Amino acid sequence: MGKQIMNHYYLISSKEQRQVASAFAPQRTKLNHELIQDLNGVSKMPFELYLVKLSVGKNGLIESDDLTGLNEIWLDYLPNSLAWPFFSDKLKDVVDKSLTGKEGIDWITAKVNGNGEQKEYYIPRFEKMLDVLDMEKTMFVENTDAIIRPFFSLLKINHFAIFHIPQSHDLWKITSGLYINEVLKKAIQKEKLTGVSFEKTRVI
Repeated sequence: MGKQIMNHYYLISSKEQRQVASAFAPQRTKLNHELIQDLNGVSKMPFELYLVKLSVGKNGLIESDDLTGLNEIWLDYLPNSLAWPFFSDKLKDVVDKSLTGKEGIDWITAKVNGNGEQKEYYIPRFEKMLDVLDMEKTMFVENTDAIIRPFFSLLKINHFAIFHIPQSHDLWKITSGLYINEVLKKAIQKEKLTGVSFEKTRVI
C-alpha cells in the first residue's frame, strides 16, 4: 500500500459574490507591519472596525455604507481593509479543534460594527516563524529572502493543521497568507462556514 499524500490549500475569501460586506479600519490606521509591532503582547485590537459594502463596478470596487441588498453580512471569513484573516467564533472553534499543538497560535479579538450590531472576530497570530519551505525548490528574488514562488516540504508541514509563509519584518506573525491541511478544509466545509474558498498549493 503506497504512502498517502495529504493535500494542502491556500485560504482565500470566496470569489462567488459580486457584493460583499468588508470590515474597514479607521482612516489613518497604521501600516500592517507597524500595527503588528504595536500588537505584541496585546490580545485586543486598539480600535473598532465598521462594515462597508463593496461592489464590483466597471471601474473597480465601489464602497457604500448602505448594507442593504447583501444576503449575508457577518461572514465566517470576513474580508477587511487590513487584508488579515478575520475568523468568526465558529471558524475559530473549528480551527482550534484541528490544531496539532505545534502551530503556536494565539488569537487577537477585533470588534466589528454593522447594521446596528457589534460582533467579535478573531485574528490568528503565530508565536514563532514556522519552518515549512523546501528551500531547494522555493524561488527567491536573487540575493534576498523575498519569495517569488513557495514550495512546501511535506515532511515539515505535516506537523501543522494551519501554517504561514515565512516572511521578514515580523509579517509572518499576522498574515493573510494562510495554508491549511485537508482535515481542516473538510471540517470547514462540513460546518458550511461562509466567505471562504480554497486553492490547492504546491507540496514536494
